[in-house]
Amino acid sequence: MAIGQFFSQRFGYAVHALAYVARKPSGELTTLSELAVWMRTIWPNVSESYLSNVVQRLARGRLLRSHRGIAGGYSLGRAAAKISLRDLVELLEGVDNNRCGLSLEDVCPVQSRCSIQRKLRKLEEGYLQSLERMTIKELSKDIVVTLPKKSRGSR
Repeated sequence: MAIGQFFSQRFGYAVHALAYVARKPSGELTTLSELAVWMRTIWPNVSESYLSNVVQRLARGRLLRSHRGIAGGYSLGRAAAKISLRDLVELLEGVDNNRCGLSLEDVCPVQSRCSIQRKLRKLEEGYLQSLERMTIKELSKDIVVTLPKKSRGSR
């Protein structure tokens, strides 16, 4: 299993969308269709409807700000240096450190008596802390935000 398989496709879309918006000049909005065109340079089969769902979740979670109107689009909800990967995991995947990850039930049958769960909880918290140290600003530094040129025959 590759380490990237720990993350969902929704998470991948969200990270790329935020990184793209972070690279735009201050005050310049990003439309969903523009974002979809850019995302297709990475993933040719990007679903614009799925991307729309992810962007809406980011806006509801206040990581993106939605600007309505004919010249509307999206901007970051806060500085890229203040948006961590932990913020994304918590918003998109949900994090519940109190839930037993080893039990099939909602409530752990042995609760605090389980030494394995205590050790795994420490690992989970360390992992979340490492995600907290990685920001969208860092991830966006090396991406290219230019959109592909239209062919000469299309208008």
